[in-house]
This record gives sequence, structure tokens and C-alpha cells, in this order.
Amino acid sequence: MNAPLPFQLQISSRPVLLIGTGEAAEAKARLLQERDADITHWHTTPSEVERARVEQCNRDPKTRYVLVVIAEVNAWTEALMPWLDSERLLINVVDAPQLSQGFIPAIVSRGRIQIGIGTGGSSPVLARFVRTRLEQALPQGLERLAEFADRWQLRVRQILDTVSTRRQFWERHLSGPAGQAALNNEPDLADSILTTALDADHSPQGRVTLVGAGPGDASLLTLKGLQRLQEADVVLYDKLVSPEVLSLARRDAQMEDVGKRRGHCPTPQDSINARLVELGEQGLTVCRLKGGDPYLFGRGGEEALALVQAGIPVEVVPGITTASATAAATGIPLTHRRVARSVRYITGHLALQQADTDWQALAQEQETLVIYMGFTHLQAIAQRLQESGLKAETPFALIQNATTPRQRVVHGQLDRVDEAAAELCLGEGPVLVIIGEVTRLAQELAPKAGGDVLKSQHTDPLYWLQSA
Repeated sequence: MNAPLPFQLQISSRPVLLIGTGEAAEAKARLLQERDADITHWHTTPSEVERARVEQCNRDPKTRYVLVVIAEVNAWTEALMPWLDSERLLINVVDAPQLSQGFIPAIVSRGRIQIGIGTGGSSPVLARFVRTRLEQALPQGLERLAEFADRWQLRVRQILDTVSTRRQFWERHLSGPAGQAALNNEPDLADSILTTALDADHSPQGRVTLVGAGPGDASLLTLKGLQRLQEADVVLYDKLVSPEVLSLARRDAQMEDVGKRRGHCPTPQDSINARLVELGEQGLTVCRLKGGDPYLFGRGGEEALALVQAGIPVEVVPGITTASATAAATGIPLTHRRVARSVRYITGHLALQQADTDWQALAQEQETLVIYMGFTHLQAIAQRLQESGLKAETPFALIQNATTPRQRVVHGQLDRVDEAAAELCLGEGPVLVIIGEVTRLAQELAPKAGGDVLKSQHTDPLYWLQSA
């Protein structure tokens, strides 16, 4: 991937060469002046004396030009390029990424907080769109929070001697009452809260959060789930968690795959429980990332009990369960007062394994049946339901990789399950089974709920920017 490396360049009181005239040059001059750069501005072809002055400055690291900005490309500025290259200067050419060695991003400025949005010079307009979105999202008092953190940084470093302890401390207090007081321009209150906090015991305390990752679409992850994921030192994730969601974890987080596959369980549940306890006892912040919702067929209850019994603080962040997300994405309402007044969730493999499964109760015409982990047992399940009274022509839908770009939907009826199942391969992603008359409604609703509307939003690259 040929992506530039974002980097903040200190130019205060440092020499910067600005070349060219026009609106772009004026805009760049203002930007450089705001950062107290020592600007040399060439409006026309420089004289030999002016070039010699730059060459002389470049011989001393203390006076060397840190940046050259070429605001217009024309014959006389292009003629300077070989000389600038020979001086080994960092060059930015406005609207000419192929000639640039670095790019000046669109900037969101909150005092000490400087956020640069760059596209490698390919689309400055898009960068400005993103900047506008961030400007709307970030509080105006954010610079006060940065000043507060800077003022306390040395003392916190002196008292808390490990990186993980300091990170946990700042994560807790910058997003807590102390940080809120700083944002509200109440520095005395913020200082008092942090003083009390630093006087307390600072033994590292682990924390585990069970986070529902939702059905696969990263945009369906809850805000709280995203926050806990990005706070985590270690992330333990399941097979059902999509790559798009995993990519949102902190770059330096330790990622551990503890997922189970059909017929293959490299990390048994007892081992997962023990690992969560072990990490918590090490004082780490842990995110246990689970597909759908942790408390719905996710064994979250078992993990939470193990942590509580070990004395490890545990939090559960719910996720959008796959059943409701799939219904929204495919135009299959789980209930409808004319055809289905209730919905029942079951797991396919357990229903078949348990001798006391009440198949008569499951075979209800006025009920929607949602079956997790039932694809490989679909023929046996269909047979049991028909034997228990459900009509052979009862419709069903198979949805693979729901809510993701890889989503596939296959419709069928109970007496012809083999035909529908043959169209999917379990190795290509998880499959949810929905049985009931509501699946017929997808013929009318899918173009609106799961087709045209969603397609127009996902394929329009500026949809999310314009929705601010």
C-alpha cells in the first residue's frame, strides 16, 4: 500500500520557503504565519543572491529550511525543481501530488490538538469534507483538555511508573469528571479531582468488557462497544466477528483469535474463561469481542460468571443481535400481526441433540422461527418440523454473511431444503435460518429495506459526509 505516513512538522520560528503567487500562495502564507514560521516568499524567479542565501542557511542544521511550499506550477517554478532537489529540501507542490514529497493536510485545530486529514494529495476537497465533519463532532473546549493533560503530564509520569498504568489513568480521567471540568473551563475543580486520584492506590486493576460486535457491518457496532474496543490492551475475538470490526481495534492492541469452527475447537470455553481471568489479573484492559450479542447464544453468561467469581470487574456491552439485523437487511420482519405474532430463537445443533426438545411447540404457523447454527442440520430440522405439523410449503430464508457486502439470501420451502442449501457453502461465512410466512414479505420489502435504499447509501461516497 503506497500510503503516506502522517507526521507533525514543527515549523515555529523555523525557515520555510514559499514560492509563487495567487490565492493558493496567500492561503499557504496565512497557514504558515499562524504557526509562526519564518517565511521567505519568492513571488518571481529568485536571483542568484537569494539562492545563495538559502544554500548558506542549509549548511547549518539550526538554520536549514524545513519545508518548501510551491503554490503554483508554471515555467519558472518548475525550473527551480532540480535545484530544490539538489538542496534535499522537503517539497510540497499545491495540487500536484506527483511532484510533492509531502502533503499539507486539511487541519482541524483545537489549540494543542491538531488533526490533519490527508488524501495523499489526491482529493483536497474530500479532505475538507472530512474536516467539516470532525469540526462538528469535536467540542470547542478541547484545547483546554489538552492544556490540562499537558500541565499534569510530568507529575503523573513521576507517580505512575508504567505505560499501561498511565494509559488506564488518563483514559479514566480524561473521559471522566476531571476531563469534563477541564472542558467546562473549571481548572481548579479538574486539578482537585486529579490530585485526589493520584493520592489513591494505583495498583493496576484489570477490566474485562464483553462487547457485542453486531452482525458484521462495522457501522452497526454501538458507540460504547467501539469505545471499549479501542481502549483495550488485548482483544479476544470470535470467528463471527467481521474483519471490518476487527480493524477498528487499537493498532497496538494484542489480538487473540479464540473462535470456534464446526468440528474444530482449538480454544475450549473453559480455556477462554481462564484466559480472561489471567489477563484481568495482570491488570490489563480486555475486550472480549463476540458476534451479535454476548448474552444471546454467545456464552457471555459463562464468561461473566467466571470473571465475577475471580473478582475481576466485568462489563457487558450489548450488540445488535444477528436476527434483528438480518431482518432489517433483507426485508424480513420477524413479526407481522397478520402472519406472525411471536418470534422464537433457537440453536440448531442443540435442538437436535436434546431429547426433550418440544418440536410441537416449535412448529407453529403464527410464529417466526430463527435458527442460529442450524445450516448443517437444516434437512433434519425441516423433517422434524414437518413431522410435528408444520406445512411442507412453509417458506424459509437462508442468509449468509448478513449485513456485509458479502451477504447472500436464498429462499426455499421446507420440503425442498436441499435445493436451497446447495446454493450456499458454509465455509464462505455464517448462515442464519429464518422459517415462517414473514419470509415471503421480503419480495415486497427487500428492495426498500435491504436493496435500493441501503445500496444508494453505501455506494454514494459522500452520503455519510452529507448526513452531518
